Amino acid sequence: MFRVLDVVPVWLLALGVMALLFASLEVGFRFSHRKPGLVDASALQASVLGLVALLLAFSFSMAADRYSLRRALVVQEANAIGTLYLRAGFLPEPARGEMRARLRRYTDLRLEGYEAAGSTELFEERLRESDALGTELWSGLEAVAPQLPPAVLLLTTEALNEVLDTSDERLAAARNLIPTSIFFLLLIGTLGSGVLLGYRPEARLRGVLTWTLFVVVLTAVIFTLMDLDLPTRGRIRVDQQPLRSLQEKLRARP
Repeated sequence: MFRVLDVVPVWLLALGVMALLFASLEVGFRFSHRKPGLVDASALQASVLGLVALLLAFSFSMAADRYSLRRALVVQEANAIGTLYLRAGFLPEPARGEMRARLRRYTDLRLEGYEAAGSTELFEERLRESDALGTELWSGLEAVAPQLPPAVLLLTTEALNEVLDTSDERLAAARNLIPTSIFFLLLIGTLGSGVLLGYRPEARLRGVLTWTLFVVVLTAVIFTLMDLDLPTRGRIRVDQQPLRSLQEKLRARP
């Protein structure tokens, strides 16, 4: 499903979902006049709508937890890079200057990558460059390790490990999405509720206003959920301000 979003515009997909919901309402309306004797239709409507509401609440809870984690990891990464930058001051020259220059470039790459997350190619390219720079940071520390006191080596190694680990955690969090099966189940539930809401054997005219409100509101809720859950495709993005602030601080420092 998420690969479809790479080739199909979101607005077009939303129109498709709206068309399906209108079609389900129409099916229910026509069925109600051909088979008007459905027992306990109102009870079925209430139960299915309750199930859809429960599924939506559960999905929003999952998406909100993932969003909060991604936001916390931005702060964690900025703190890890800042800590390593400070501890690099314990290194002798020229290793100190080289590590700090690489950290400034590393920060730029991380920020550019996640700010351009909507462009898959640029996002992946910046991540590859930052990973390569992380390898260079580790190699540079290995080269100067024999010259360092054990305590300095331990502090610097821990800080560099934290930077590299946080990078992997952010990527894993970006790829940790709500299972596609839940979205399909949600779509099936909404279409089923549309059929039941359209089942009105006592009505002679279609409820255009109520149908439109139902379709628009439900579609908006579903696609807001998808925006919240898709960090590299949706419009709801995690603020990268901690990394921007760090970038300014590192540029101002020697």
